[in-house]
Amino acid sequence: MRKMLLLLIALALALPACSEDDPTEVAPAGADYSQLLSNYSQNVVVATYQDLAGKAAALNTAAAAFAADPTNQGKLDAAAAAWVATREPWESSEAFLFGPAAFLSLDPSLDSWPVDRQQLSGVLNSAFALTPEFIAEGLGPALRGFHTIEYLLFRDGSARLAGAVTAREREYLVSVTQVLADDASLLSDEWNTGFAVKFAHAGESGSRYQTQGDALLEVIEGIVGIADEVANGKIADPFDQQNVELVESQFSWNSLTDFQHNVGSIWNAYTGGYQHGADGPGLDELVHAHDAALDARIQSEIQAAITAIGAIPAPFRNNLDKTAQIVAAQQACSKVAITFENDVKPLFFE
Repeated sequence: MRKMLLLLIALALALPACSEDDPTEVAPAGADYSQLLSNYSQNVVVATYQDLAGKAAALNTAAAAFAADPTNQGKLDAAAAAWVATREPWESSEAFLFGPAAFLSLDPSLDSWPVDRQQLSGVLNSAFALTPEFIAEGLGPALRGFHTIEYLLFRDGSARLAGAVTAREREYLVSVTQVLADDASLLSDEWNTGFAVKFAHAGESGSRYQTQGDALLEVIEGIVGIADEVANGKIADPFDQQNVELVESQFSWNSLTDFQHNVGSIWNAYTGGYQHGADGPGLDELVHAHDAALDARIQSEIQAAITAIGAIPAPFRNNLDKTAQIVAAQQACSKVAITFENDVKPLFFE
């Protein structure tokens, strides 16, 4: 439900502003965000999604290689490693789940959780041909994407034993990784061939954004949204309910790394770069021009949140009783959300 709520929020933000309740820009007359928006669209979003598409394709290749040689443990291990590698750019994209990720429903398609293991078992035990088309067109988000693949590849933080993976599971694995690769490629292409231009040229004819401020607000709201989700969803839900089934990436034990990459997406969105690409004009420069001390505090808070998540004993699923460390990480992530909501947004909107 939380993922669906965030999807609806992102979809609403992707549309031009028209409500009387929308924030009003307070930027000085003639403020120009074109360099920031152009850099953000290319060196943050497009760079991240291109990395995602390439790694998703490599994951599909690795899954097919294992399926063709099903007793080869090394090939299953390689597929598991490729899954972990593909998680990095995806989790590093969660500060900008607007645009195509929202209006093409690619976020839930790629990353719904928890896995519906009962339905998955039913599909595996059925007579359906487990083709990519069947998975893409006939099954819901809970039976595709990262976490279905994770369940097929991992147990207790390690790649499964090759001999334990059934023929039907291998068939499903190859098709579901193909669907994920297709979704990742579509997401990359949608930004690279169109949406990046519309975002960078906010306020101009043909853009989905009436003003540059509308696009800048997307950047800030995306940061607030993922900081809040990590604190009050990804960490809080399994901790508050003491329910392992609510832990994201519980089979691979990759949860804490996922969460750190989520906060890393905030760093990228704020500073205008991606860890595997170029850096350029970012929101940090605008904030620094208004308040250098605030910029320094924000950067410190983001890094503190990454550190606090790393202080939770791994794997997260086995340490839901570590109250002090978990609460500290929640508070650190919430502080980032609050700072952007209460201190950054008012610099540009009222």
